[in-house]
Amino acid sequence: MSGFDVRSLDAVRRRSAAIIASIVLSLILLIALIFSRFGGDGSAGAAQPPDTFTAQAATESQSIDLARSAPEYTITPVENLRDLEHAAFYTDCVACPLDTQTILATVPSGGTLAGVLNDTGAAGGDVARAVNSLDPVFEVRRLRAGQAITVYLETPRSAAENEDGPRLAGFSFRPDIERSITVSRLEDGSYRAREMTAEFERELVRSSGSITTSLYVDSLAAGATDRIVVELAGILAYAVDFQRSIREGDRFDVVFERFLDSDGNVMRTGDVLYVMYAGRGDPLEYYRYESADGQIAYFNADGESAQRLLMMTPINGARLSSHYGMRHHPVLGYNRMHRGTDFAAPRGTPIFAAGYGVVERADRFGSFGNYVRIRHTNGFQTAYAHMQGFARGITAGARVQQGQIIGYVGTTGRSTGPHLHYEVHHNGTSVNPMALDLPTGRTLEAEEIPLFEAERDRILAIRDSARNAAETGDAAASRIVSARNFEGAQ
Repeated sequence: MSGFDVRSLDAVRRRSAAIIASIVLSLILLIALIFSRFGGDGSAGAAQPPDTFTAQAATESQSIDLARSAPEYTITPVENLRDLEHAAFYTDCVACPLDTQTILATVPSGGTLAGVLNDTGAAGGDVARAVNSLDPVFEVRRLRAGQAITVYLETPRSAAENEDGPRLAGFSFRPDIERSITVSRLEDGSYRAREMTAEFERELVRSSGSITTSLYVDSLAAGATDRIVVELAGILAYAVDFQRSIREGDRFDVVFERFLDSDGNVMRTGDVLYVMYAGRGDPLEYYRYESADGQIAYFNADGESAQRLLMMTPINGARLSSHYGMRHHPVLGYNRMHRGTDFAAPRGTPIFAAGYGVVERADRFGSFGNYVRIRHTNGFQTAYAHMQGFARGITAGARVQQGQIIGYVGTTGRSTGPHLHYEVHHNGTSVNPMALDLPTGRTLEAEEIPLFEAERDRILAIRDSARNAAETGDAAASRIVSARNFEGAQ
């Protein structure tokens, strides 16, 4: 019997048949594929239109590739911070969904940023990560009531992604006129915070004119702003009695900084450099001067400070309703000594400390109602009565700065209407607050005078060449000067 094995031969034949069958099947499939490509309507290469889903998927894929190849951020010139916010947000939109919803929200009184974001329907986990990402840029506890916030929500692509609610794509807000803060979602689900600052065109302008109605009204008509009028009044408050001294025909002049956007709109004002007021007596002129130790104050041409030991009137926008001296008491009905000056003003009007000092008492005090008394240097004391309430921190023993708010106008105690009763005592004796000749706060040393005179002359040259604040004109476009990126908390 030979070594030939029939079973081995059968196995070989089966393997050969399987190989041949595979080759034949491959040829059949290849022919069918060629026929499907070039057959049918007989037009070679006629491509079939893709379905809608495929087209959208391709578009999204391209968007993702472009976004991944882009740098982390790009600084480009923009017209305003609103454009900047949107540019920053969409730069970080790595995998933009089919739909993005924009919600405008406002922080309520007592509310929080997390609460606002939760109220929009954003997922809780997204909210926590987004809020935490703000830490390097902005302290969340400083967010004030009334702050407007723009929130962006993404619509998930599937029901499975929608279990936790809409996805938070980001949010943006402007804590002040020059800053914009944007928080954007990254591809890995973390968030990045960015702070951007816009710099506006700076110019020095001059607001001057004569009194026809009031210092406030006429200053605004001459191009000043509310803030500048307050600054002007604060500088003159030590020498001018705004309730009695201002008369029709008096002249005023003020030079100040202001900052404009690309449309020429005043975005904010800066420092006051020069103030002049000409009424009864010699004109008052004061110049802004920063000494070598960094102290900033206003001085007259001889280097004497505008600031004095006490302000003449510790309240703004009030009417002098009762003078110091004998008068017919409106409540008691007989003549008696009035040892102070009364300023009529609406309830809630702020009352200022007339000078630096220590609060001796701040409580209810008989017919004076809510009452504050402050001890100053050189034997002076000031008292404030009939207040609606006390400012925060005003208690016995507290130190106060000149011009600091200590309370608000009211009508507590023996009073016929809202007003401030203001008294000044010197060495224990009451004196007329409107007739005091108080010492100046500071006089420049002899070695400082040359530097001050050089600054004074520079300011006068600016005054003479400054544009009228009431005029309008073209301004250079605002531009971006910084953009800082911070990776959000994981």
